[in-house]
Amino acid sequence: MKKKWEYKTLKISTSFGFFSGTDFNSDELADLLNKEGADGWELVSVFDIGDAGGESKFVVAILKRPTDSN
Repeated sequence: MKKKWEYKTLKISTSFGFFSGTDFNSDELADLLNKEGADGWELVSVFDIGDAGGESKFVVAILKRPTDSN
């Protein structure tokens, strides 16, 4: 029998500074992923979404976990 999965997308904002460029809080991401992992979610992929200037506006994480349904 094939496993069935459910998926979840997390969109995490980055912060911008006029001189500092893009800043990303990796501790915030780790805390969020650990919380989701405790609920059975597994990280599948992570990527950034940039703007026309090449800076990242968001980091997106894709998670999955098996469903209870057959």
